[in-house]
Amino acid sequence: MEDNHPSNRHKSISDAQQTRAYAGYYGFLVGLCWVVSFGLTIAGLRSPLLSNLGLLTGFCSLPLAVNLLRGFRDHVSPLPLRRAWHLAWMTFLAAALICTIAQYIYFAYFDKGLLVRSYTEMLQQPELHDLMQQMVQRTLPGRDLDTVVNEVLGTFSATPPSQLALQFLFWNVLLATVLAIPTMLMAYKKNDNN
Repeated sequence: MEDNHPSNRHKSISDAQQTRAYAGYYGFLVGLCWVVSFGLTIAGLRSPLLSNLGLLTGFCSLPLAVNLLRGFRDHVSPLPLRRAWHLAWMTFLAAALICTIAQYIYFAYFDKGLLVRSYTEMLQQPELHDLMQQMVQRTLPGRDLDTVVNEVLGTFSATPPSQLALQFLFWNVLLATVLAIPTMLMAYKKNDNN
């Protein structure tokens, strides 16, 4: 019953505090990556090159997180599987919160209908309009593309920024949970003690 020894409990608490502190810092860095990705994606509504850079920046968050966790493992403390999971998930959770705050600020103060206008313009392009019409016919038989698009974009534009932020938060936390799994698997060290 060495786990109940006061020194082991103290070590466990200090390990958890250390993990949370590093996760907050790492999450800030990964969150900045996500915010830049979101900003480039929004700017990419007018320029496909920026949209592609936004996508690439978003994908870079995974190797960034893996390298941060490996640095933790190599220079700070051992990283067994359970601690790797905790550090990875907390890192991406912090990133999700930072990104959600940025998304709320964007939709509350800067968007002013730009996203809805951009999608409306994109869907008026003949080749995209025809492709989307075929998709609507397959998934929603008997419905017209223009009606579906107007309903979706109307609902989106009528949704307050706070509710949009909650929806983004849900998807960001889901993404954080999914990304924590490969990050954990690529960063932990098998021969460290649990």
